[in-house]
Amino acid sequence: MHAIIHVFTYKAGLLARLAHDLQLTVESHQLTLQGRQLRGHCAADSLRIDGVPGSKGLDTRTLSANDKQQISETIRNEILQTDRHPRIEFEGEIAGAGAGNDKLQVRGTLRLRGQARSIAVDVTRNADRLHCAFELTPSQFGIAPYKALAGAIKLQDRVGVTIDVLLEGQNPVDILGGSSPVQLNAATGD
Repeated sequence: MHAIIHVFTYKAGLLARLAHDLQLTVESHQLTLQGRQLRGHCAADSLRIDGVPGSKGLDTRTLSANDKQQISETIRNEILQTDRHPRIEFEGEIAGAGAGNDKLQVRGTLRLRGQARSIAVDVTRNADRLHCAFELTPSQFGIAPYKALAGAIKLQDRVGVTIDVLLEGQNPVDILGGSSPVQLNAATGD
């Protein structure tokens, strides 16, 4: 089984039309499920900029390689401070998933940039995939919204996160009932 984690940032400010919302992928992460206990971590410096999401899908051409490099450096150095906080960690448990129940809830603690906060997210099953989508408020983790040009361009104080677990034919009820640990690593492709 594999997991795909996407992160979404949203522009704001007087000159927001000059900025872009972004879709990023977490390239290095590992989730371990044992029974209903879930632990996970990702390398804070492993965010890859995919492109600009829009009404017609993901635009991968708007940002140049240089733009992506500069944005990545800003994320690593100024926003996430990955030299001091190299990992983002989660520890929690899964509730739900009885027979015939395609809804789950994951509750636990997320540690980001040295701050720990409780979160609860709903998870749904769609065919051979578990999916959850939620928002985080960076300021709750001590991360001020990024600003440029004296605040004329900035990021909103919200970040979207989606996680898709590719079940590869496995039944989630069987996985949650097992006693052996199940590893979910970064998928090699979307």
